[in-house]
Amino acid sequence: MIPAIRKQKILNLLQSGEILYTDYLLDTLGVSLSTLRRDLKELEKEKKISHLHGGGVQIVKDNIELKISAKLNLNKEAKETIAKKAASFVNNKDVIFLDPSSTTLPMIPFLKGMDITVVTNGLYHINQLCAEGIPCIMLGGNIKTSTSSCIGHMTESALKEIYFNKAFLGANGFSIKAGITNHDGNEKQIKRIAMEHAQQAYFLLDSSKYGVVTMTKVASLDEVSIITERDIPELKEYAELILG
Repeated sequence: MIPAIRKQKILNLLQSGEILYTDYLLDTLGVSLSTLRRDLKELEKEKKISHLHGGGVQIVKDNIELKISAKLNLNKEAKETIAKKAASFVNNKDVIFLDPSSTTLPMIPFLKGMDITVVTNGLYHINQLCAEGIPCIMLGGNIKTSTSSCIGHMTESALKEIYFNKAFLGANGFSIKAGITNHDGNEKQIKRIAMEHAQQAYFLLDSSKYGVVTMTKVASLDEVSIITERDIPELKEYAELILG
């Protein structure tokens, strides 16, 4: 695993703000102690994490729940590869759902000119859909500023009235142990409704999120198709992987 992906996995694990310890990180990442120490030292030098007394590690507060504008620059090439593959599954006349993730957003340029309707609760997404002239529906609700999205009861109620040919979703982590997981329970509810109202649901997950477990389980691996940019052999018996 290349260092940049390894370090991003560490940040993904720490993103909830909780304190994690070396033994847990070693077990989750499957790396040597010397490799982990080197990665942690580099992340601390970059002011992204801090070491605590007793051996704990915590993300620097400013890095918790990265805004979508920052996430768009993480693993950018992988996300664009995944987005292009995801867009290839969209057909004319489809009604699709895009959740407000940094991996679904790059799908939008590939959808330009298609005879489709896109439903989203993402503010970045609705702006780009309008800019590209793609017919779209915005779900309102309470604004979550970190993800530039609408969440809560109003969003969920509106979403329950719509059905989709396909839903394209993001998440904070996926693993054999925990399935697909996310930090925010409100976002989980929206993803679940979209999944249940779609003929086919796809999770767009770059490989840096593999092995990351966050607070809330969204789905089991066998409930959906996962689009990622590289093969993960150990997942083949648990999930349908589609490579971009």
